[in-house]
Amino acid sequence: MNDELLKQCITDIVEQAEATYNDPSDELRDGKLLAFNEVLSIIKTNLTPLGVEKYGLDFDIDMKLA
Repeated sequence: MNDELLKQCITDIVEQAEATYNDPSDELRDGKLLAFNEVLSIIKTNLTPLGVEKYGLDFDIDMKLA
């Protein structure tokens, strides 16, 4: 997979997660945040050997989406 495509996918997921986090009126908010958290955690774990900062995942996912 192309690094730029992967970076863009991660950016899109983070942006959607932040939008969900900032919308307390969303009835499915907690479930969506859990799903975003799990997806980003899996990606981060797999990218750790390559350097997560390169992909924009050099932050504490649990703190940002909790």
